[in-house]
Amino acid sequence: MGKLFKDLFYSRGYFVRGYDIDEMRRDTNSLSGFDVIFVCTPMYALEESIEHIKKEASAHTLLVDISSVKKLSIPIFKRSGFDFLSIHPMFGGDSEIALSNIIVVHESGRKEEKTILEEFKKHGAVISRLGIEEHDRKMAEIQGIAHFLLVSMADYLRYGKDELKFASPIFTVLYKLASRIINQNWEMYYQIQKNAEEIREKFLKRSYELHEKMKDRESFRKVFEDLKEFYTDYESSTIILEAFKATKKAETLDELRGLIKSLDSLILRLIEKRVEVARGIARVKIERDEPIEIKDVEEEKIKEMISRTMLNPIKVKDIFERIMDLAKEEEYRVAGISKTVAVLGPQGSFSDEMALKLIGSRVPLRYCSTTDEIIKLVESGEVDYGIVPIENSVNGTVLPVLDALMSHDVEVFGEAELEVRHCLAAKRKIGLKEIKTIYSHPQAVAQCMGFINNYLPNVSIRYTTSTSDAARMLDDYSAAIMSENAARFYRLHVLRKGIQDLKGRNITRFYIIRRRTGKTVGRVTSLFFGVEDRPGALKDVLEVFQRKGFNLRKLESRPAGTGLGDYVFFVEVEAALSDDDLKELKNVTTFYKVVGVFGQVKTLDVYSSNESEETQKVAGLENIDSRTY
Repeated sequence: MGKLFKDLFYSRGYFVRGYDIDEMRRDTNSLSGFDVIFVCTPMYALEESIEHIKKEASAHTLLVDISSVKKLSIPIFKRSGFDFLSIHPMFGGDSEIALSNIIVVHESGRKEEKTILEEFKKHGAVISRLGIEEHDRKMAEIQGIAHFLLVSMADYLRYGKDELKFASPIFTVLYKLASRIINQNWEMYYQIQKNAEEIREKFLKRSYELHEKMKDRESFRKVFEDLKEFYTDYESSTIILEAFKATKKAETLDELRGLIKSLDSLILRLIEKRVEVARGIARVKIERDEPIEIKDVEEEKIKEMISRTMLNPIKVKDIFERIMDLAKEEEYRVAGISKTVAVLGPQGSFSDEMALKLIGSRVPLRYCSTTDEIIKLVESGEVDYGIVPIENSVNGTVLPVLDALMSHDVEVFGEAELEVRHCLAAKRKIGLKEIKTIYSHPQAVAQCMGFINNYLPNVSIRYTTSTSDAARMLDDYSAAIMSENAARFYRLHVLRKGIQDLKGRNITRFYIIRRRTGKTVGRVTSLFFGVEDRPGALKDVLEVFQRKGFNLRKLESRPAGTGLGDYVFFVEVEAALSDDDLKELKNVTTFYKVVGVFGQVKTLDVYSSNESEETQKVAGLENIDSRTY
């Protein structure tokens, strides 16, 4: 069990070491300097272990008791003088913690305890709480009776593994479980059975009464009918019974082939079960307005799987990615989502706010760390749409987006605007005079310097890379500058709204992109072009637009990447350029690339599966000029 906890907390980024009485099995030779010590020893060695801990550990160290019988262990921990957390993990050291129950019996109120339990929950454990007496009573029923049944069966039948060829699936499962218990430390099971003596006596008496009832057909039927009221959870029990085949040994070629067939059938059932669970996850995410696809979480899951096996990590990764894709496909189906959208994360960002304004839900969103990542995902078809910031009224053009649009084959089919409103948020309601530190992105700080200078002249400013970083760093005497949407998402108190210097004039414009379709609907054309290196070359291009009466609302130059002094130009023309317009442009440029023809988008429909109808609905425009370029 100690190794399970060690691996769990190590994988979560904590400094963890293993200590054993056997010097050859130690990672460290001293218990000093550790904030928490998990005491994973047999009951009979518990007092000796704590005496050893007293000699080396700090008096402030938190001990964690994982014993099964709390009326024996808790008095020992109380006498130790240490703060302690007493839990009962309802699983073995070789088990998966996800969906396993961890019962909390005693807490000291330490912050480390909250951290430990939160990590268990993040790993999928189910946390419950019981008092000492109630815990031991329930364990006498749950563990004592179950173990007694298995050991009794093993003792009476003394069934060898060679005879299992005659066994049914139910018997084989019981045999395997009995073998598991008998081949573990008897001392632990002795303590469990001592705790269950009274319950065991009652059980034996009831068993004999049942034995008598089962002699009569009608009383036998009545037993079954009565018990049906209590025992209703039999769904998916076939998976348990089929799983026993995976433990069977096969020697001949026919047996080995049969085992492979059984394993494949079990794998298929488990994948079906995983997809079934994904449907439930989708319903919860819809209620909570959470995205279906969270790449960081998926990558962490796959990394954990790879760490548990010696199989080829590349192929294991590929297998689990495909299973996850199958599950996500079903989640999107349940949510009624046919299109996915990539935006700049994290949740609570202004890009997230723009997406919510257009779509009304986070469910179809995929959060990316860079705009280049968004554009690549759209180009590859991994997502259907992307929302990228192209320009801010204060800070100008978002140059990385321009460069990525030049390099990748996507098209802009819409634009939308969002007024940037910053607020001051904190973990609690706090007066401005109490604030000692402000956390935020450098750009947000720069846009609110007037407010800071007027109301918070003495605060210390700490720059962060994202809104989520700012939210995580907050303490009781600090605040963050972020959007009101982000403050709500991170459950913070909004102290002041609209603290940006430019009221109503700080606007970010976003491009909405998709894979290139060749369809053009809109009143604005954006394109790149290059010109010869000669005087007047750019003037010739601009004259084409001037003669036709086309206004240029944007003109930018960017390095071409071919040599010093080589540039390409980016323009937004307030017109849907015709084929004749493009022919004239071709005569005065070395190349041109139309990025898109578009107009203002009010809503983005991710539920429709009809591409042609959807485009019109999304853009909300008259089809002025629809053709292929």
